Amino acid sequence: MSARRVVIVGAGMAAARLAEELRVGEPDPQRLSVTVLGAEPEEPYNRIMLSHAVAAPPAGPAGTSAAGPTGTSAAGPTGTSAAGPTAAPPVASAVARLKPAGWWARNHIEVRTSTSVAGIDRATREVELAGGERVAYDHLVLATGAAPRVPPVDGIRGPGGSLAPGAFTLRDAAGQRELTSHLAAHPGPVAVVGAGFIGLEIACALAASGRDVVVVHPRDRPMNACLDVGAGAVLVRALDSLGMRVVTGARATRWDGSTLTLDDGEVRCRTVVLTAGSAPRSDLARDAGLEVGHGVVIDDELTTSDPEISAIGDCAEHRGVASGLVAPAWDQAVVLAARLSGADPDARYLGGTQVTRLKAHGIDVVALGSLAADVYGSRCPDTGAQIEVTTLCEPARGRYARVDVAGGRVVGAALIGHPEPVGMLTQMYEDALPVPDDVVSVVLGRAEAVAAQTPSTMPAAAVVCRCNGVSKGDLVAAWTDGARDHSALSERTRAGTGCGGCSPAVDGICDWLQEAG
Repeated sequence: MSARRVVIVGAGMAAARLAEELRVGEPDPQRLSVTVLGAEPEEPYNRIMLSHAVAAPPAGPAGTSAAGPTGTSAAGPTGTSAAGPTAAPPVASAVARLKPAGWWARNHIEVRTSTSVAGIDRATREVELAGGERVAYDHLVLATGAAPRVPPVDGIRGPGGSLAPGAFTLRDAAGQRELTSHLAAHPGPVAVVGAGFIGLEIACALAASGRDVVVVHPRDRPMNACLDVGAGAVLVRALDSLGMRVVTGARATRWDGSTLTLDDGEVRCRTVVLTAGSAPRSDLARDAGLEVGHGVVIDDELTTSDPEISAIGDCAEHRGVASGLVAPAWDQAVVLAARLSGADPDARYLGGTQVTRLKAHGIDVVALGSLAADVYGSRCPDTGAQIEVTTLCEPARGRYARVDVAGGRVVGAALIGHPEPVGMLTQMYEDALPVPDDVVSVVLGRAEAVAAQTPSTMPAAAVVCRCNGVSKGDLVAAWTDGARDHSALSERTRAGTGCGGCSPAVDGICDWLQEAG
């Protein structure tokens, strides 16, 4: 009997997780073959960490950087894959790679880099590559991710449609390398257009490296999609204390290579980073006749309008939502792998929770769910329960906390400079746990449940890594099984391989285990 062929288009974080979980569900490659087709020259890497690497020195001629050699790819020396050699430069930092050298090949997963898919032939169940080759599939998965949005700024594009000199987006390793090289050649101020999660991460990294940074945002506050007005004001003040200037309520109108003109003012700079959001890459699906809305429309089985084609991650729209977050994408990958491998044919994806964390260079912002537009009289749209809002604001100390509770459950929260209750509030939100009557004590870290969250006293079931669902017990088990440092724990459990926000907690548990002997 020939192997069932699963072909994954895209080699991002969702695709990589799916390929890994498929092999876990069916270890025998004679029963299930897995092929990953990635347009980039790199094998799967952690895109979330690109913003942290922007201010790093560019790679040297031998593929080295200030951190040392980048190592080899999973299928052999850097720039090779199952499809043969490529001329790819290495990812800027070795820590970005999702799997160590040789892992994909050892686990019988074919990863083809520099392989662009031009079309889908649903009648013959084949994908056509840019060079004309056809790859047959029994089940096709679209994990094509999202493309950066480029705002309508006069002069931002060159004659051929590509970005003009000095203008950059940051969505892949190539973009990160180009931006890093440009920054090395052009010292001076940088304008970041867009104050969402990615924009602020980049701005913080550049400011920490000594750059003068101006953040331009068209809305009245940064991270307006998940923070209220009070939180936005405190965040602006905190960013200012780190040396950044934040201009809100302003739109960029023109770029000439040395000046970014705003509708009210200008920024003199040689570098503009565009972080104005992203849009699902759905062209392949649309051209193939699949149903497309904001993204590729999928059901709870993660199936598109063609039962032999699924979609996951940033390109997918589930129940009207294209989340753009890594945790829901990985949840989708786990569910789809269970279905396709036969481990759990009845698995369903019922949606994910919205958890966003910005933790970089002196800024710690956490947003959970959605906040009520009106702090008085609002009701939860799901249950109809009255929403009770608790707010603490200390602008001078860079601290703000708001927790929205409905029916005794957290439905939304925004925290700035309050790391103590993050773990407990996140668990309450994600697991719909009851909230103590004294919400203020929870926010201040004085509640018994919060105070107990130390490596030695936290329960084994306490979730440490939200992106991957890794608990303290999972880390202890991996330690007992021989993973005796942070790197080994991360490789064994995946803790810290998503957004990286749990790295301090993993370090704390690692230190505690080492001290305990």
